[in-house]
Amino acid sequence: MINPPIHRSQLANGITVLTISNPSADIVSGRFFIPAGSRWEAGAQAGVAQLLTSLLTKGTERSSALEIADRIESVGAGLGADTTADYIKLSLKTVRADLVDIFKLAGEILRSPNFPDDQIELERKQILQAIRSQTEQPFNNAYRQLRTALYGEHPYSRSSLGTAATMAQITRQDLVNYHQTHIRPDRLIISLAGRITPDEAIDLATKVFGDWEIPEIEPPTLA
Repeated sequence: MINPPIHRSQLANGITVLTISNPSADIVSGRFFIPAGSRWEAGAQAGVAQLLTSLLTKGTERSSALEIADRIESVGAGLGADTTADYIKLSLKTVRADLVDIFKLAGEILRSPNFPDDQIELERKQILQAIRSQTEQPFNNAYRQLRTALYGEHPYSRSSLGTAATMAQITRQDLVNYHQTHIRPDRLIISLAGRITPDEAIDLATKVFGDWEIPEIEPPTLA
């Protein structure tokens, strides 16, 4: 089947589930999209989405960074997070037999990261190093000036890394607040493709995310 149909459904708490069935290989790939990238940051907190994303796999309320890495590597799966201007994305890839365990781990990472202080400082140092490296590269300097010329004060004009000044002052509470505001079920889109049926995808998403309640905090909006 060249263009398999996309099945779309929505859970009671607002989560959208997209499924593309492809039984030809014993692999399932997944993406978890949330509109929470640098486009949504306040200028004084530029880089908070990047820092938060880098910490998602570095510890939860139940698992340490080492335990998370071991669960992923022990079955040869892939699970990682990244951010863009418009969204934060968690990606997984695994054989069908390990899908439930890896999907549950993805749910744990999204719902209950604990942002350990030592990991915050480690990731902050790495991002600050990347920011310094960018300032030393002519192409990046030219690209930054182009973004400023095109977008002015709009968030698209900023690097997703933020600046050295903003990155240095982001606190753990800032990360907690950003997570509570943005990482929520009514903003989550889950896509699964591979050896999985739409009914199986909905059932799995319901088991892992169905009890995730929409917070009382008003959903963020763009100016």
